Order: sequence, then structure tokens, then C-alpha cells
Amino acid sequence: MHKRADVDYNGWFMCLIPRVALEQVGLSLPLFLKWDDSEFGLRAKGAGFPTVSLPGAAVWHIPWTDKNDGLDWQSYFHQRNRFVAALLHSPYPRGGRMVRESFNHQVKHLVSMQYATAEMRHQALEDVLAGPYALHGQLPTKLAEVRELMTQFSDMQLKADREALPPVRREKPPKKGKDDVEIPGRLSQLVTAGLAPLRQLRPVREMSRDFPETDLTAMDALWYRLARFDSAVVSMNDGTGAAFYRRDPERFRDLMRRTVEIHQRLQREWPRLAEEYRAALGDITSPEAWEETFRPWTEQADD
Repeated sequence: MHKRADVDYNGWFMCLIPRVALEQVGLSLPLFLKWDDSEFGLRAKGAGFPTVSLPGAAVWHIPWTDKNDGLDWQSYFHQRNRFVAALLHSPYPRGGRMVRESFNHQVKHLVSMQYATAEMRHQALEDVLAGPYALHGQLPTKLAEVRELMTQFSDMQLKADREALPPVRREKPPKKGKDDVEIPGRLSQLVTAGLAPLRQLRPVREMSRDFPETDLTAMDALWYRLARFDSAVVSMNDGTGAAFYRRDPERFRDLMRRTVEIHQRLQREWPRLAEEYRAALGDITSPEAWEETFRPWTEQADD
């Protein structure tokens, strides 16, 4: 209860910010959620306002293990806002490992048949490349756009009742003594990582178009398992629904091509983008910028 913890930021859901800090460093970035609190903490720290975590203070929050924010509509905001924060604050050339890790995660989602997540993350990078002055304009509409995009993919069309989805059927049963949730060794994972993208180009097994080849819980639906199948039913973290994943070689080719192109562009344009975002920071976090963003609603209130 008395241990001091020095931190870079605190989550918005339990944070007190002095007015003088806002006056000197500006308001939040227009990011809606994810990384807006951490970016503000880094900005405040740079201006001489440290974040203090009070011993013994706590807030109830849904367990992170019950969230699906790495796959659902929130994945867009994770991806976009993480890159915006890195462009503003990373001390490393071209963001260090940012671009490479983003590419690796994108491939992981693709071999896992998580095409909705891959598409949303790709859109996030497109919006990063659109520059800092596009952020305020995206704020009123982006959430609805992302949620609409998500519903176009079967891997995000959730069914509350598992019985509403087809039963598991496969042309060949698992190898004797093996099951779908066996944990592979390190070498096996490396081999799978190398071969999984190539496997995505093969024709899908006919039966998998209509029937899932396995049932997996969210905890067990890791990339090295999903990459072995042509289809799967995957339940959500909190158990409120399940989705039918189907492998699609054409979609894989399209998204993989665009994944390579956009990450090459990010790597190439990082210095210019970082300079552009840092130069615009004062403008887009000013009270005047936020007043303009809120104007349609404040004018309605005045009327």
C-alpha cells in the first residue's frame, strides 16, 4: 500500500488532470479510444507533468481476458492510434520494430482466417498515412464505418447460439493421439510460420465450405492451430457468441499483397510522417480544433 510506482500515464477511466496541464500541453488527440491516454501522458511528461499512481487506488474494469479488442472493431483503433502515438513519441529511427511487428501480426491474422481484423487493421494504416489533419474529420463517423466493415466478413458475424452454426465435419479425423488444442514445440511453430502462408494458396477442402473442421474456444484459437484448418467455429472470449471462420485463398492473396505494399510504404515514409504529425500536434490538440469538431452538436444545443 505504500510502494511508489513511477509510470508514464494512467488510463482515462481513473485519471485526474490539472487544468494547468491542459493549458500548457493541449487537449487529447481525437483518437476516440486506445492510446489517447498513453499519448497524453507522454506529452504531459515531456512538458514536466509526471503521472502519479496513488497506492491502494483501484477501479473495477472488465477483465482483459474477457475482451475481444484485438480482433473486433476495436482492432482498428488499436492499430491506428498505436502508430499515431509512435510517430509522435518514438525515439527510434522509423519507430524501431513497429512496422515489422505490425506486418507479422497482419500475416498472423491472415493465416488464422481473421480477414475482418486484417481488413480493419489495413484501413487503420491507410488512415495513418492520410495524415494528422484527417483525424478530427474522422471522429464523428469512423466507429460506424468500422463496425459496418466488420459485418461484411463471416469471421465477425457472431451467433449467440452455437447450434445456429453447422456441426463439425471433416474429411479426415485428427491423427491418432492428437487433438486440435495440442501445444506445438518451438521448432514446430517456426516451421508452421514458414509454411502457413504458402498453405493459404492451396484450394480449400470442399466439405469445409459448409461445415467447420473444428470447434475452438477463443483461448485455444491461436494462429498455429487455426492455420491448419480450412474452416473453424471460434467462440468469443466472454462466451457470448461464436463465428464461422472460412479460408478464402483469393481474399488471402488480395490482403497479403496490400499488406506488403502498405508496410513498405510505412517504412519508407516514416521520417516524413513523423515530422508531419509532430508539427501538427499543437493544432489538432488545441481547444479551437475541438470546438470546431463539436460545433454541429453545440449549435444544435444552442438552437
